[in-house]
Amino acid sequence: MALFRKKAPLSRTEVLETPQYGWIWKPLVALVVIYLLACIVLGIWWSWTPSPTDPKQAVEQQRGFPQSVDTRGGDEPQSPAPGETLLASNIAIIDTLLDKSGGYLRNDVMPPGLWLDNMPNWEKGVTQQVRDAVASLGSALDVGSAPLGEANDELSGDLDSWRWPASENVLRSARNNLGEAFTALENASGQHGANQGASNQATSGQGSSDQGASDQGTSDQGASDQGTSDQRASDQGTSDQRASGQDSSDQGGSGQDSSGQGAVADTASPDAPDASALREWLAQVEKRLQTQTQQLAANVGQSPSGDQQNDSTPWLRIDDVFFEARGTTWALAQLMRAARVDYADAIEDSGAGGDFDQLIAELESSQGRVWSPVILNGSGFGLFANHSLMMANYTVRASQLVEKIRNQL
Repeated sequence: MALFRKKAPLSRTEVLETPQYGWIWKPLVALVVIYLLACIVLGIWWSWTPSPTDPKQAVEQQRGFPQSVDTRGGDEPQSPAPGETLLASNIAIIDTLLDKSGGYLRNDVMPPGLWLDNMPNWEKGVTQQVRDAVASLGSALDVGSAPLGEANDELSGDLDSWRWPASENVLRSARNNLGEAFTALENASGQHGANQGASNQATSGQGSSDQGASDQGTSDQGASDQGTSDQRASDQGTSDQRASGQDSSDQGGSGQDSSGQGAVADTASPDAPDASALREWLAQVEKRLQTQTQQLAANVGQSPSGDQQNDSTPWLRIDDVFFEARGTTWALAQLMRAARVDYADAIEDSGAGGDFDQLIAELESSQGRVWSPVILNGSGFGLFANHSLMMANYTVRASQLVEKIRNQL
């Protein structure tokens, strides 16, 4: 009978299509697809290289000077004190790492940052150059050395940690210490400017006093010529007046010399960074660039001299090496422009100005747009480009220029 007939079991498809389960799995699949698409879009957006900051603009931003004000009318901003441009550039680079799209990604443990490798390796190259630059500033600047030492210690720590302490907090603390050093250097420079202005004002007042005394002597001479009838008395008065005028002139000249000596003493500005610190920093930069060149050349299975080598870079890490080198040159381009300002006298005196400008041009040229969606590692004259070999050409040229500049200093 139909009442006691055993029903056939439902198939898997029929079970999922029943109202009991149909409202669960379809929305879940839709949410997963939407989440993956959002991660892909965010990953592409977060992988864009941020724009560099001009060193002079970095100094104005650190001072709080409004960029929209037209300074051609008369109120020109004070020229940076020696060391301020490099400090402001390092601060601007750290701000870029923290405030760029996606923020700091090296310590991310959740998607999409967990899946990205190009931007974290780019950040690795940038932070390494900031470490070297801050260490060189700590040995070159006397003003604000304590916060510089603390910033150097913080940047030398682990920058891959996502908690206890988070790398963002470490970078932000180092940035604050660099800001304190910049403020100390700015205050020292402002105090020097005030002392120089006071010295110039004192010199001007002394000159006015000497002029008044001279005018009074001329008036006394006229009265003596009109009121005296005795020629000998007049001659005697004239002689006394000439002697008095000579004494006054000697006294005025002595006062002027004393004031001039004080002005020369007050013009002593805060010590400029020593050229030896620049040479030491450039030696470290040269080593970093040579290491980057060797890693890039290993991507194509060749040494920088063209010899075949066996320890070639795995194809999964080719883009990692490329973007680390790209972050290195991105940071160096800004730091070298800043050093061109702070060490201008030492660079020009050594005759290395042209080579330094060429070095900056090489570093900036390495930041050309990559039109391919992936980093290619093709053969030299094949159908596909070789991005690693192209970047190696820039880094090896930059390291040669750094060596040449260091020998000239």
